[in-house]
Amino acid sequence: MQEGRSTKLWAWIGMILAGLGRSKKISLPKTGSFQREKHQVWEVLISGATLVLVVNAVLSPRGEPLPEELTDFAEDVVATSMVELELDGEESTAEALAPTSVPPTASDSTTATATLFESAETVTSPEGEDAPWFTGVGDFDYYVLALSWQPAFCETKPGKEECVTQSVSRYDAHNFALHGLWPNLEDDPNHTFGYCDVSTSVVRQDQASDWCALPALSLSDATASDLTVFMPGTASCLQNHEWYKHGTCAGMSAEAYFALSNHLTDLFSRTAFDDYVADHAGSVVSRNELLDVFADEFGAEAHDYLSLRCDKIEGVSLLTEIQVALRPDIPPDAGFGDLFPTEDIPPSGSCPAQFKIDLVGLDNF
Repeated sequence: MQEGRSTKLWAWIGMILAGLGRSKKISLPKTGSFQREKHQVWEVLISGATLVLVVNAVLSPRGEPLPEELTDFAEDVVATSMVELELDGEESTAEALAPTSVPPTASDSTTATATLFESAETVTSPEGEDAPWFTGVGDFDYYVLALSWQPAFCETKPGKEECVTQSVSRYDAHNFALHGLWPNLEDDPNHTFGYCDVSTSVVRQDQASDWCALPALSLSDATASDLTVFMPGTASCLQNHEWYKHGTCAGMSAEAYFALSNHLTDLFSRTAFDDYVADHAGSVVSRNELLDVFADEFGAEAHDYLSLRCDKIEGVSLLTEIQVALRPDIPPDAGFGDLFPTEDIPPSGSCPAQFKIDLVGLDNF
């Protein structure tokens, strides 16, 4: 009897998946990295499981429900895939959630570095100390370098440690600060690419914004010290979130990933665009004005790789972040203008025609 039920069960699975293949023309990937294939396989499985549940909903009122083993299996697939295919949503929303653990504080950058990161005396670069990221082998199509205009970000989250301690003398008062460096896929419009080979427990902890309780990162003293300057969000353990959600997909160590992130942030701080925004703090600018500044520096088509992100505070639109698309291979000696990808990547800005560049200090807009 049990053998007969199993035969019927597999017959139903075969019929439904065959129908799915005919109707949606889904095929499993034949090439690409394990992470990309796993991502696509989960999409196939959740589509098949959803179809099973829909068919069962139609047949049940007729007294002909599908076997219970099959529907239970489909429900398990859907539940598990919610973790594996968690949508990114807006990065600013994730950053906005306060960590449930109290972030470490420090009186100076040396103490902060020792508190926020594990010792990494044994960390060595794959090839050379200047560009440890250059031998990375991540399988993705392009990076997004997300840089925050910290004075405006702090207007939206004034209670964060990095905002409470911001001052006019700090780096992020006059330069774009590092939010994150995100590997992306061209064929992933829902931005589900992330958490590469990260355990389910760590994914859940990260998505609960319990960032300071995540496993500590092993970084060299130099990289960790630079990171506390370029990424003020380390005061809220942002580096942990960025590594586990994005850095794990870059095909390199945490040391190499943050060395690259620091390098790109520093490189951008030397651009005329960074200077222009800093010089216009406290002023209203237009979207076209900033796009033209970017194009004047990097070429007529370069602004296609720049997204301007704004938030409205008490009716005033403030520039809170820019996102720049970059090629996946970053030569150690290239200028910023040489780093744009060859692919056409449509920008996804949110700024109105005119907006304000905020000065350092809360309620200063």
